[in-house]
Amino acid sequence: MDEKKFNQVHEIYEKGDYRTSFQLFLQGAEDGNIDAMTRIAIMYTCGEGVICDYDKSIEWEKKAIACGYTSALLNLGITYRIKGDIKLSRYWFEKSLDSGDGEAALQLAKLYMVSDKEIDRIRAYLNIAINSECMCEASIEEAKQLLLDLD
Repeated sequence: MDEKKFNQVHEIYEKGDYRTSFQLFLQGAEDGNIDAMTRIAIMYTCGEGVICDYDKSIEWEKKAIACGYTSALLNLGITYRIKGDIKLSRYWFEKSLDSGDGEAALQLAKLYMVSDKEIDRIRAYLNIAINSECMCEASIEEAKQLLLDLD
């Protein structure tokens, strides 16, 4: 699946035809397209065009990671968090942060927000997120607000 084909399938997805786009993305993923692999993983997580299946999502995220797609590290952490496996979620968020993804610092801060004993660690992660060059503006604002809420 080349970029043009991926974009065509993405248009089908955007129109809400999840079943068709899932089948087309799956073909691309099976042919080795990393973007299609991550899209399939997300569709399994969200139950778009397919029955929600976190284990299949994890399988596709790991395939994308094996192909060098570091953005899937964050997705994998999110999927494990959804499943309730906080230990593996933290592991994958840490790997994502090590790869330079500032969003992972925000996610790690949120994981630690369940304990008042972790305030210093939470602040550290939020500051990493705020100062990261690999963050969208909305996530930076969220990190800033969470930091303010700690005080």
